[in-house]
Amino acid sequence: MGWEPLKRAMRGFDEFVARQDVRIASDAAINPQLAIVRQFLDDHESMGGEGAADKWVKNDFKLFYDAVIAVYRLTDVVVTLCDSPAHLRSRLTTVLSGPLTQDWSPQPAKDILYELEIAAALRKAGFDVALREPDVVVSGGELTEEIGLACKYPSSEAQIHAHITKGYRQIAKQDLRGCVVLGLDLIIHPSTFDSSPQFVDLSQSVRHPRDVANEVVADAMSPLVANRSKDYPSERPLDGAILTFGTWGIFGQPRGFASLMAWSVQCLTQNPIRGDLELIVRRMKELNTELKSL
Repeated sequence: MGWEPLKRAMRGFDEFVARQDVRIASDAAINPQLAIVRQFLDDHESMGGEGAADKWVKNDFKLFYDAVIAVYRLTDVVVTLCDSPAHLRSRLTTVLSGPLTQDWSPQPAKDILYELEIAAALRKAGFDVALREPDVVVSGGELTEEIGLACKYPSSEAQIHAHITKGYRQIAKQDLRGCVVLGLDLIIHPSTFDSSPQFVDLSQSVRHPRDVANEVVADAMSPLVANRSKDYPSERPLDGAILTFGTWGIFGQPRGFASLMAWSVQCLTQNPIRGDLELIVRRMKELNTELKSL
């Protein structure tokens, strides 16, 4: 396994934190996880890959697994979005205030991390992004206009339509055309891949996990549209929605950390930004053609 992406992200994160004087509370949940990753990278440098791997597998692998995923997700978005320091710094205050472990429990910190991950993915796909209301504004990259994205991270199916309504209201206040982006990570559980609650083993799926994730997130769209019309007739119909499902886990031979993100888009034929939304999702899918590995 190559660890250069994590090393680079850690260096960039440390530089940003120092330059922007970001304070991480002594009791912040991320602190012990940062310490674990720093120790592992030091061991990797001094003991070599096999020596470090042997040591850390024999230790509490669950702590190591959780730390690598949480730390890489955090440091990667900071490095990707560090050219917007003021807006990034303000959001980091919330992100660093709570646990980021991938355990499928709702946390305000994870809600904001999701917004940053969407913005970072858009940046990597060649779009210009701004961290401002409704949550993220995307432009450039062949889009015809600025698009406002209201990013929502519901923790249950019962919350979905309230999040959609809130997102549309946020967009309307900004004098922008836009779309609600719903992260279904807490609803589409890792059991999708026949994994245990503690670890996501993407290799356990009979089919390629990318295909499974794409199918699940696409299948979630139709009932969402139908239920919106039937159960929420007084609310704005669904016209401009992007669904995502992302997870980190173990994959491949030799075993390593990997992530995937599946995307699905919905909008009516007459929606003036239909082409732009389809372009965004097409670029996102191209960005995630293969599992992203550390």
